[in-house]
Amino acid sequence: MNGSTRVKLLATLGLAAVIGLTSCGAQSMSSTQDDPSSKASQDAWSFTDSSYQKTTTLEQAPDSIVVDSYSAAALWDYGVRPTGVFGYGLTEDGGLSVGNADVSQMTIIGKDAEFNLEKLLSLDPDVIIGYGNAEGTGWTWWDEKVQSEATSTAPYLPIKSGGRPVQAVIEDYAELAKALGGDTNSASAVQDKMEFTDRLSTLKEIAEQKPGLKIIALNGYDDLYVGQKTIGQLALLEDLGFEITGPTDTSAWASLSWEKVGDFPADVVLSYSGTAEQVKDHPVFSSLPAVKAQQVVEWDDKRPYTYGSYVQWFDQLIDVLQDAKALNS
Repeated sequence: MNGSTRVKLLATLGLAAVIGLTSCGAQSMSSTQDDPSSKASQDAWSFTDSSYQKTTTLEQAPDSIVVDSYSAAALWDYGVRPTGVFGYGLTEDGGLSVGNADVSQMTIIGKDAEFNLEKLLSLDPDVIIGYGNAEGTGWTWWDEKVQSEATSTAPYLPIKSGGRPVQAVIEDYAELAKALGGDTNSASAVQDKMEFTDRLSTLKEIAEQKPGLKIIALNGYDDLYVGQKTIGQLALLEDLGFEITGPTDTSAWASLSWEKVGDFPADVVLSYSGTAEQVKDHPVFSSLPAVKAQQVVEWDDKRPYTYGSYVQWFDQLIDVLQDAKALNS
């Protein structure tokens, strides 16, 4: 599963090259600061995220921006055009996690677990943006070596997604997009936000009308995993009044054998988009009461954090949940 475990990323250039680059950058910055005509203080740019409360400050608004694929998807609809991109989902044609972002318009630094430091250096980025690790000091899937090399090239601006409300992450990206010069007040952006609020109200009404409706979030085929309520989407459904069922685990995913799925009866199944087509033919999956009743909705915890993307998913949920019945299974 993407991002479920820490992966070691590959770098193709040594730290010496990075140190050389930052040395040059430091000299250039010093020269600028010594120049009395410098307007750096007037043009200074900064952004503080709402979770880590880490303030990223630059002498001026960033021009060359490198992002992970999830951030590319979240920023693209506001008109922000990153220079480079890396991370998961780039190997999939039209993958959900990339959203509307046009990967062909960005330089790919690395796909999935790969990371090409030489390509990063060639873009001379002003800032790197992506899902943050626990401390907010680097990408959540970088090992220490790559983190040190990448963040020596440019400041790292983290966005925290895990264990946070969906709305908070969406708003973080909207605020970041605005800071980067994106248009968060366009007609489409305003409409998406209004529809998001409207769909939330509809889902809450459905939950009130169907108290105790149980939902299980499945992911996998040969190996099966069950999503936990620490995942933003599932926490959101629980907050709306639905009951999330399944085995519990301290991580975002609990391992479960197919033989034990029946121990956790559910009225609605969320089927992970990456395996949704394949799993339809699994004998245990197809025998589940919720599946037989066609009370199944696809889901993906890497859905882009935009109001518009969530409206699409909410509409799919509403379509199934408004007619869903408690199966007493």
